[in-house]
Amino acid sequence: NKAKRNQSLRKKSEKKPGGQPGHPGKTRYQENPDKLVHCQPVAQCSGCGAGLDITQSECVETRQEIDIPPIKAYVTEYQKMGITCQCGQRHVGQFPDHVTAHLQLAQRLKSFLVYLNVAHVLPYARLTQLMNDLFGIQICKRSIENALEETATKAMPVYHQIMTMIKQGKWVGSDETGCRVEGRRWWQWTWQSDLGSYYAIDQRRGYNVVKTHFGEDYKGTLCHDCWSAQNNTHAGSGHQQCHPHIQRELIFLIKIHKCKWAYNLNAFLAASQKARDHIFSEGFSPEIRTSVIQQYHQKLKLFLVKNGTNNDTLRLQKRLIKHQHSILLFMSDATIPFHNNSSERAIRMAKVKQKISGGFRSRRGAERHAILLSIIETAKKQGLNILTTIQAALSQSLVFAGG
Repeated sequence: NKAKRNQSLRKKSEKKPGGQPGHPGKTRYQENPDKLVHCQPVAQCSGCGAGLDITQSECVETRQEIDIPPIKAYVTEYQKMGITCQCGQRHVGQFPDHVTAHLQLAQRLKSFLVYLNVAHVLPYARLTQLMNDLFGIQICKRSIENALEETATKAMPVYHQIMTMIKQGKWVGSDETGCRVEGRRWWQWTWQSDLGSYYAIDQRRGYNVVKTHFGEDYKGTLCHDCWSAQNNTHAGSGHQQCHPHIQRELIFLIKIHKCKWAYNLNAFLAASQKARDHIFSEGFSPEIRTSVIQQYHQKLKLFLVKNGTNNDTLRLQKRLIKHQHSILLFMSDATIPFHNNSSERAIRMAKVKQKISGGFRSRRGAERHAILLSIIETAKKQGLNILTTIQAALSQSLVFAGG
């Protein structure tokens, strides 16, 4: 039952499970119907026995039933037509440019395969079974891979556009996690903001990955968990360390070593988070705001002394002293988060993929997945329909807002 160093910061709520008293209810509204069925009364009055003209009846109540149409594959056949002129000249029509094979998958079906494989992490084997069971379509694993490769190749310009779009923001969050590629440990990286998410796969976990994908010209604030490669990343407006990462270590020190310094610093960080929201509330004086920020920076200096009685405490104190300028940077800007939670949520898909499929068999498969995941996660953040977004990527007409 030893306390874990990396544990959840969630606290048990005193509320009972389920809906809380007074919470706003949600009712599903009726749709515009595609078919009407009139439930007519009997044609004879049960009271006096007289006949009833049911053509004069009126609607007194409506109930709806939602269903899906019969699922059936839709096949389009293109026939090349030919005709011979009276002079003997033969004229033959041409197939559309996108029709290149004797039998091929259409764009909407390719988009559906990409959607299920990347957004819902369905492996090839289960995806082929699903297509057969639902649509009666026999699709081999190679056809799925070809659809993924075509979409990723055509989406490359938008993939690079996402990184450009992210770097235009005031802050960017970054994180990385391990994954399996060709049976070896690789690293999946992410850089993300409110507008989009960019994923990259690499064998390395060092600063060279940052140089390759993120570059050295970012002018905003970088939010991260204090990994060395992130610390070395150029950010014109500075760095912001993730408070929950620090607080998890502080709680560990409190439980294991009964450390009073950790208890006070944890309370100080929690207070700074609440204070930032308060000092940027409407009507708050800018002069008082500046004074409050200065007071918090002065209080922080009191904690930045190496006085620990154990190696765990000394190690954390040493790191905080080294990176003290990136602890309270968020207090100067209401839009900069004090945590890196959004990056951790973004990188979680790599772990979901690993749990379901175990990893990637090839480097190209991993790179392709990173490209397509960037497109899909950015579409989610911008409120776009994912399937429509994939279709636009296949037709090379996809453009994201802010790009």
